[in-house]
Amino acid sequence: MKQQYKPLDFDRLAELARTKPQVLERYLRLKVNQIFARARPEERLHLQQLQFRIDSVKRRTKTPLAACIKLSQMMHDELWQLQQALNRSTDPALKAEQNTESTGLPSSIDNRPHRRGKVVPLFRSGKFRA
Repeated sequence: MKQQYKPLDFDRLAELARTKPQVLERYLRLKVNQIFARARPEERLHLQQLQFRIDSVKRRTKTPLAACIKLSQMMHDELWQLQQALNRSTDPALKAEQNTESTGLPSSIDNRPHRRGKVVPLFRSGKFRA
């Protein structure tokens, strides 16, 4: 039989963070896994990748506050990118600007022929010397 856990209130979570951080981490991992289990298959991989990024930030930072700041920056970056994508999809001037990003020229001006580059073979002669 699957055990049901009652959601914890903020005060209980704060108490666990102070007194038993390992228990809090297990509880949070359980909740994250429940979210993964309920997610649609096409969303599950993206959620797992996001959780991997979050866990990586938490492991690399020296303090919980540093992790919080870094994760906040990560969220703001994602929201800024989403805002830019939404603006480009609705504003014709920004759509033209999006085409400019690859060459630095608006697509109406960039008439350069697109050609394939020539691959030059590299041969190793003798020993490598640094």
